[in-house]
Amino acid sequence: MTNLIIFLVGLAIMLVMMMKTKLGPFACMLIASLGIGMACGLGSAKTIDTIVTGFAGTCKSIGLLVIFGTILGIYLEKSKACLRIATTLLGIVGSKNSGMALAITGYVVAIPVFSDVALVLLTPLIKSVAKKSGKSPYALGTVTACSLLSTNAFVAPTPAPLAVIAVLGLDIGTSIMWGIPAALFITICVWLFGEFYLGRKPESWFTPLEDDHANDIQAITADDGNMPAFTASMTPIMLPIILILCGSVGGQILPDGSTVLAVLNFLGDKNIALAFGVVSAILCLARYLPDKDRYAPMNDALKISGTIVFITAAGGALAKIVSATGVGETIANILVASPIPVILIPFLITGFSKFAQGSASVAALLAAGLALPMCEAGLITPLEAFLSISAGSSLGSHVNNSFTWVYSEFIGCDIKTTLKTLCVGQNIVMSLAGIAATIFISVIAR
Repeated sequence: MTNLIIFLVGLAIMLVMMMKTKLGPFACMLIASLGIGMACGLGSAKTIDTIVTGFAGTCKSIGLLVIFGTILGIYLEKSKACLRIATTLLGIVGSKNSGMALAITGYVVAIPVFSDVALVLLTPLIKSVAKKSGKSPYALGTVTACSLLSTNAFVAPTPAPLAVIAVLGLDIGTSIMWGIPAALFITICVWLFGEFYLGRKPESWFTPLEDDHANDIQAITADDGNMPAFTASMTPIMLPIILILCGSVGGQILPDGSTVLAVLNFLGDKNIALAFGVVSAILCLARYLPDKDRYAPMNDALKISGTIVFITAAGGALAKIVSATGVGETIANILVASPIPVILIPFLITGFSKFAQGSASVAALLAAGLALPMCEAGLITPLEAFLSISAGSSLGSHVNNSFTWVYSEFIGCDIKTTLKTLCVGQNIVMSLAGIAATIFISVIAR
């Protein structure tokens, strides 16, 4: 119990450091890991060894995946493949169903592209569609933003799912197999929220920003003449997912030693599948970049992904300390003895952590570390823990989350409107839909 008190104090200090200092999550998590390990009596040598082991193990699990995923995202961004996907879907469903098209676009695009980048990319289209269809840009913006966040939380190769999978030891194919329908259900719910609640609010209910930035964006329209074809745009996204799923399914239905299984295991390896995705992006999309920039995403990705890998690995180090000190097991035992259903525990831990410090990725890593002992004790499966954590990443969203301000600035509404649209969509619609999907999947997947 003493170690638990030390952990809680260390966790509180870490969250305060994240909120009140400029050290950043990487340094704060490493400092917390060192302090908790030493205070719990692991000793300096074992504490350092545990941190290094957790850090290295996480880098090994997700390092290449994050780099490959970042390269994919940059190619999709720079080649305007995201806009091609959106405009094609809009052409299919028509302006009347523009909210549905933008929801599908967000659901697909956020698999390889970071949510904030994708929202910035799609903002001109959102504004243009709103003007043509007469629908509220804030309702359409909320639908798009929340659909981006749904797959961002549930479907690899986005960083947070990859990190949680690495900590829990969950097969990536299994996570994708169930994460895709869970995110789809959430996307449908946020589309209904935007269409039948926000879409019916009078214009006076929303308050635009007073500066000119929103108006500048509203005047931008997508240039349809220099975008890749829809099939070319979708191939780098879908190819890795299909390969990973084929590998997972093949492992369940084909006999050991089968030549076909060996091939599927190779192609379905998460690193190989993402590498094929990168190759397909080069083949399909590089021609739409200026000649001098056709291979630039390879180098640009290293600058972006390095930060993500190191922050995630620091979270892995903290999770390893939690395990080594026995704190995770203690917390698991206390929570199991409480009246709270076990499947809700990772969900609530993630939500409370995000509310306190703002980062969904950091919150998910913390929850994964605490959920691992519960998985090892057989109280919850790794799949249930993963889905519960992913659902909880929408909970606790407010002004301390950077995506909130990206939405406010680019969709063009004040913070009060942002809280009424995006934050309500995340905290209520997405989180409830996510935990409902988690409970349903837990019943049918057992």
